[in-house]
Amino acid sequence: MKMKTAKRMTALILASLLLAACSRTEPAAGGEETDPVSEPAVTTADPGTGKIEAEPAGNEGPAANPDENGDEKNEKDEKTDPVPAAPVSKSVSIVIPATYSEVFKKLNTRTANRGYGRYAMADGMAEEDAVEAEAPMMPAPEPTAAADTAVNMVAEKAAYADDSVDFSETNTQVKGIDEADIVKTDGTYIYALFNGELRIYTAAGADTALLSRTKAADSERYYEDEWNWAKVEGEKSDYSYNSWKNAEEMFILGDTAVVIANCGENANGQVDGEWRYEDKSYVLADFYDISDRANPVLVSSAGQDGYYQSSRLMDGKLYLITNKYNYGWYGYKIDESMPREYVPILYTDGDAEPVAVDRICWPETTEESSYTVVGRYDVAGRAMEDSLSVLGAGNTFYMSKNYLYLADSRYFNDLTNEFNESIYRVEEYASGDRTELLKLSVTGPMEIVATGTVDGDLLNQFSMDEYNGYLRVVTTSWNNAYQIWNDDEREFSNWKYLESGQTNGLYIFDESMNLTGSVASLAPDERVYSVRFDGEVGYFVTFRQVDPLFAVNLSDPANPTVMSALKIPGFSRYMHPWSEGLLFGLGQDADEETGRTGGMKLSMFVTSDPYAVYEKDKLILDESYSEALYNHKALLIAPQKGVIGFPADNGYVLYHYDEQTGFTKTNQVDLDDKWYWSWNTRGLYVGDIIYIVAEQGVTVLNLITGDFITTIYN
Repeated sequence: MKMKTAKRMTALILASLLLAACSRTEPAAGGEETDPVSEPAVTTADPGTGKIEAEPAGNEGPAANPDENGDEKNEKDEKTDPVPAAPVSKSVSIVIPATYSEVFKKLNTRTANRGYGRYAMADGMAEEDAVEAEAPMMPAPEPTAAADTAVNMVAEKAAYADDSVDFSETNTQVKGIDEADIVKTDGTYIYALFNGELRIYTAAGADTALLSRTKAADSERYYEDEWNWAKVEGEKSDYSYNSWKNAEEMFILGDTAVVIANCGENANGQVDGEWRYEDKSYVLADFYDISDRANPVLVSSAGQDGYYQSSRLMDGKLYLITNKYNYGWYGYKIDESMPREYVPILYTDGDAEPVAVDRICWPETTEESSYTVVGRYDVAGRAMEDSLSVLGAGNTFYMSKNYLYLADSRYFNDLTNEFNESIYRVEEYASGDRTELLKLSVTGPMEIVATGTVDGDLLNQFSMDEYNGYLRVVTTSWNNAYQIWNDDEREFSNWKYLESGQTNGLYIFDESMNLTGSVASLAPDERVYSVRFDGEVGYFVTFRQVDPLFAVNLSDPANPTVMSALKIPGFSRYMHPWSEGLLFGLGQDADEETGRTGGMKLSMFVTSDPYAVYEKDKLILDESYSEALYNHKALLIAPQKGVIGFPADNGYVLYHYDEQTGFTKTNQVDLDDKWYWSWNTRGLYVGDIIYIVAEQGVTVLNLITGDFITTIYN
């Protein structure tokens, strides 16, 4: 009984520790904040002008700030230093299996379970029989040089106004790489995807009209394969079956519309007296011929296993990214001879086949059972042309002109030391977050060309950026250290908390994903809220009670340097280069004493002197929430026209920015009795006309005056 009690106590202690490890520093609800205000910034804003007195900082991060009496504050005197960051830029070899059996063995011998379902060997199969040959261990090859070098070195500096196109495009991260959304325009027509329906309108001002409505998610496509027993006539009828299809986003390219849909099928029942549950999820790219906008026609469909994560469109190629989770099946064991039960499936117009084994790979260190599946589709040919399935689930994705980066952040808990003291056996642990980076080539056969590791986790896709062949990454790192004191004789354990800390950093990797430079340990006890790179300068915002906007000089990849850190109330959740020397911020106001958030906030920062960044204009809004705070594609931003628009609260708001007058609200589309609030609302412009597109219809406004023109109800 004593032994069981001790083990139970140990389990409870470890569970409590794990819970603590998963926590993050956040502003307390209702503004309750007990920790002291951190002082990460080099400079503070002058209340009268918003300008700062800048002190350039080196790689150590911002200098200490003087207190009210002029004495320097020493953070180290006030709190324990955070645990040192985990090692970064550790490359790993990539395993390319020669047989499906090697994949099967990897899934059965993994030691961790990120994929929610531990596999069991098929009956009568010994573990040593589950593999035909050892998987080759291949170091990640060097990135393509020679012919690709000229393209690789192109500076992907953020684009400002584009006067060559007089209609709005989806707000994207990289110019020339489109991102899927629910509303698009080509300057002549407006395309909207709501409730599984593709709608096409003319973009004709007062004469705007609905041309067609096409169901994009009502057709059931059953992809027959060997495991799908539930739909085979003559099988046991004691089962239930259902399928679903949700149209998520779309692309428009010429006379082709590509609708991306999450699909799924599941069944449960008995087979030969044994209860079974089967489930599969997959994503389809449905290609529609829209040469006749009044009559779109579905011409082909292709897809891949998993749940929809992200997509890009570049040079006529659609890149579709999904995560396939292997949940396992209940009531029976997986058969090695049935690869479709444990590898991703590819779909083409009713056919379903497992991905070829030579299009599967994984980092040698992965302990996961889920796949990131990347499919490349030719939009003109309306079909898949290549795929790569990587064992290990990516959760953040960034694409440049030549590479797709997969970032997989995961929790680690490492035993770092073990020693004896008195009667105790002491184990020391370090835990936190770590991100594995995979670099995939996209211009030729898709393959992993380099890998790297960085301490911390990423906020979103804007946390990564490629410039002149270098990848820049911003992370928030949370690290914890503790000891477990074991009395083996009495079978009793207790733990001792050592230290913890949350900091932020920026890391630079070369083409082979070797770490070339970094600036770390910024803004202790805060976390990143937004990131934006603009050529040789990187900007990122952290927050706890006030908003430090860090400007980092990246011109020397070996020596990134914090140039300034502007502290102002509130924070920006999204930043956008407005023009040369101006940076727009969309975020929220906050009480600088408590951190309690208020209404939304528009900011315009002057960045012409990166050593003296300051907030030139700001406007605190009545609106408290917008999808644009979390989804950059919901933001209409047109610096060349001075226009900013986004859905907010229960309407759509439009603002104008002028360097002389600052921000001005020009219109707000409120909802009447024919409308109801929905987050999936978009604004776009064609010429001097603004179109507000929602589930219920389109409202048309004058771009210059903001005057109402008409509303078209569906």
